[in-house]
Amino acid sequence: CFVTFLSPSILWLIGAIGIPIAIHIFSLMRVNKVEFSSIRFIKELKTSSIRKIRNQKLLLLLLRILIIVCLVMMMAQPVTKGFMPGWISAEQDSRLVFVIDNSASMSVMNGEKSILDQSKSIAMTLISHFNPETNINIFQTCPPKLIYSGLQNSSGLRNALKSVSPTASYDNLWDSIIKGLADETMAEPIKECVVLSDMMHAPDSLFYKAIDNLKEWKFYFIEPNPVENNVGVVDASLAHRTITLGQLLKLDTRVKSTGNEIKHNTPLELIFNDQRVGQVVTHFDPQKEKEFLFQAYPPEAGILEGIVTLPKDDYEFDNKWYLSFPIMDEIRCAIIGADSKEISMVETILKSIDPENKFLKIDTRIQPNLSRLFLEDIDVALIHNPSAISKEGIEDLDKFLMEGGGVIWFQGNYNEDQYDSELFSKIGFPRIGKMVNSGQGMFKTNIPHEGPNVFQDIRVRDIFKEMPEVLKYAKTNVSSKIKIHLELNNNDPFLIEFDRGSGSIFYFSSILDLRWNDLSMRGIIVPLLFRLIILSGTDEVNTSAVLVDESKWISIEESKLRNKWEVVSPSGLREMIVPEYDREGILFENTTELGIYQVYSNGEKFTSFPTRLHYKEYLSDRMQKADMEAIFGMENMRWIKSQSDITKTFSETRNGKSLWKFFLIASIIFLIAETIIGRPGSSLINNKLND
Repeated sequence: CFVTFLSPSILWLIGAIGIPIAIHIFSLMRVNKVEFSSIRFIKELKTSSIRKIRNQKLLLLLLRILIIVCLVMMMAQPVTKGFMPGWISAEQDSRLVFVIDNSASMSVMNGEKSILDQSKSIAMTLISHFNPETNINIFQTCPPKLIYSGLQNSSGLRNALKSVSPTASYDNLWDSIIKGLADETMAEPIKECVVLSDMMHAPDSLFYKAIDNLKEWKFYFIEPNPVENNVGVVDASLAHRTITLGQLLKLDTRVKSTGNEIKHNTPLELIFNDQRVGQVVTHFDPQKEKEFLFQAYPPEAGILEGIVTLPKDDYEFDNKWYLSFPIMDEIRCAIIGADSKEISMVETILKSIDPENKFLKIDTRIQPNLSRLFLEDIDVALIHNPSAISKEGIEDLDKFLMEGGGVIWFQGNYNEDQYDSELFSKIGFPRIGKMVNSGQGMFKTNIPHEGPNVFQDIRVRDIFKEMPEVLKYAKTNVSSKIKIHLELNNNDPFLIEFDRGSGSIFYFSSILDLRWNDLSMRGIIVPLLFRLIILSGTDEVNTSAVLVDESKWISIEESKLRNKWEVVSPSGLREMIVPEYDREGILFENTTELGIYQVYSNGEKFTSFPTRLHYKEYLSDRMQKADMEAIFGMENMRWIKSQSDITKTFSETRNGKSLWKFFLIASIIFLIAETIIGRPGSSLINNKLND
């Protein structure tokens, strides 16, 4: 049944329809004598006028019955069947929960107000439609917490709603719903939940597992208005990571329109250190994406800070993409080999990278046994075919790595007795099983997966034809923490990467020798070593971006640990940080703002890093009514569009729509029709007789 009555006891008056029926029957039984001079006139009336009079009386009877029925229905106060009839919620204890999404995407402007501000206003308005004794809980999603628990008439309720502030964070809406409704103290028989969110993403499997615990709840989802005007930067990344002073920097940029309007003459700008270095003006069609390539030279060495920016629109958080990366003036390389021939081969490759010695400063050392390593003034150490390494050498190597140095290691013949065990247990080098010879054939190499890899930015015409073939290598046993960049066709690793402190190690399981492999004869060797040197010799760890609200690790040299460390947020807030002395670095967790954070040591700038908007906070297609019905079922949820008369819509959805006006109007119409049809006048019979 889709209609219920607030005063059902009035319906017994429906029996009054018997009055016009009785009058009609009585009039049929009554006989009137009329004298005629001739029966000829009766025969004429029998087939036409008498039939019309009979139909007229039946129509009048029907109208009188309908008038009585409509009046009785009106007095019984009929309403459409609501989601939660008012008389039920008024007579039983009830619990009302509001879940307010205050994530980044809720800051989208809709007219003069953001969706979040509108949601808070809607919440305040809807609360007034509930019983004053209703127990109310209000939750926000960023960070997830209960901000109010009490009755409707409490003075703290309005202040609690005002305290919900916009953030640049990501909301796990569905997790907030589960945690907010899982409180066992909510034992009221009537449980309702109003969700105020843009609902851009479907729930995960954990929510579906918990959905059975929510069957006793009734949900209302308030749909916000669509976004009309928005274009956002969805990605801006370096086309290569060879960022040295004097080298052309290329930035691949993707921009997408997520609004419903066509955007004409929209400028996209690239800014380095507060100076514009690139601009393009174009138009964007709704829901379309474009790609751009910016090219510019770094203005100076040091930490380069950049912004890819768009004009202000309805959603400001995706209008800027922040960048921070180190620009090296020079990279100091040490080549350490067993003999002059090995050193000469590596040195020739490095000179092919930088023929004029503009940024590669090379130091060569013949040192087959690594008893001590003096790497204080070195950025990258290329160690080729070491026959032995002592405990003191390992300590020097460990200190070098912990302070951010990089190592490129070529493993040759191995004698376990000549390698101190701390190379494996302390630094984390892979253990070597045995030396493997291919015999009559060759081991081919390949890139094992499509994830982030050192080969992605190497510009070679056909990189697969440049893969080396291997005759001999050291079989290494790698752990899950080690990343494989190149492997042999028998699945043994050829080039791996692992970290120690803030330093990185690139490890080849073979040396640059034609009796071992043909890597030195391949065209890939020069760009590959160049890339490994850049990755090893730059401050990429400290300047790498993190998502908003994610912790950031800053590596610090041991000699600077006792300095005064300070982090300045994009809005200018300063926070003193105490380093972790055992780990030699800073763990900074207060990354709540979108922009570039500055790190200072004793008042001098040490590094900087940008924060990124969470990928789920970029505007996308929202969930619709059918999606929610598939999750919760039609009987447990209602979908309400945000509109000017949302108060009336919500009330009618929850309690049902009153129909008494409809029956009043119907009864008036039927009464007018009955008056017109049954108006007094000469009967058809008399008119016919007078003729």
